[in-house]
Amino acid sequence: MRHSKVWPDEDELVRLVRAAQGAAPGALDTLLAALRPSFVAYFAAALGHDDAEDAAQLALLDIVRVLSGIDAQRALGYVLAIAGHQLDKARQRRARAKRRYVPLELAETVEWPVAADWDAEYHELARVVRASLAALPAERREALLEALHGVRSSTLAAQQHVSMATVRSRRRRARKSLHAALAAIR
Repeated sequence: MRHSKVWPDEDELVRLVRAAQGAAPGALDTLLAALRPSFVAYFAAALGHDDAEDAAQLALLDIVRVLSGIDAQRALGYVLAIAGHQLDKARQRRARAKRRYVPLELAETVEWPVAADWDAEYHELARVVRASLAALPAERREALLEALHGVRSSTLAAQQHVSMATVRSRRRRARKSLHAALAAIR
């Protein structure tokens, strides 16, 4: 008996489940490949394609977990039950997600009282960093800034005609100076 065009033929499903339970080579993959399109089609109607793909993967994992306990003669019932459970779980996840987030338009209307404070703090931080960088010896400042631009120690060492250990030492000293300057503004 065929329950709908979505699900595999019941006799074929019984055969696939028995083969997978018997650990025939490639049988589990064949079973999952046969079920995947059915799960995706079933979930897509209620959830949309992207969420249907996720729900199908979870349903296939459920099949793998319970495979040894499935009565092959009643395999379609197990598959339908798993599909129903996964659909319920997906709907619950969606409901939780909707409660977590508000529309962007609403978020934009909320006044942020600390924005002015943050802006002032940012400008103070930027001022301290600029002053601290300016106070560093040129070779230390260059070693630090080149690292931020992704220049490798070996390249900088070659440009400055010093060893890589010297470049690393300069960077370490520059970072230490910056840390001290930033700690002072706390």
